[in-house]
Amino acid sequence: MKKELFQVIILSVLLIYFIYHGMTSDFPLSYTIILITAYVSVITYRIIKILGLRKNKEQSEL
Repeated sequence: MKKELFQVIILSVLLIYFIYHGMTSDFPLSYTIILITAYVSVITYRIIKILGLRKNKEQSEL
């Protein structure tokens, strides 16, 4: 659980960096959009996985 949460935090920080870097440099806009979309999808997947693990843990305790 802690590993997944750490991954979400790291990916979120990288996403913020890529957004900032994409806006302040001459990096092509299409690549920036693809990169941001990929990172958002991975972060969303990790959050869903964390919530699923939490739900399974609560059910096993009952």
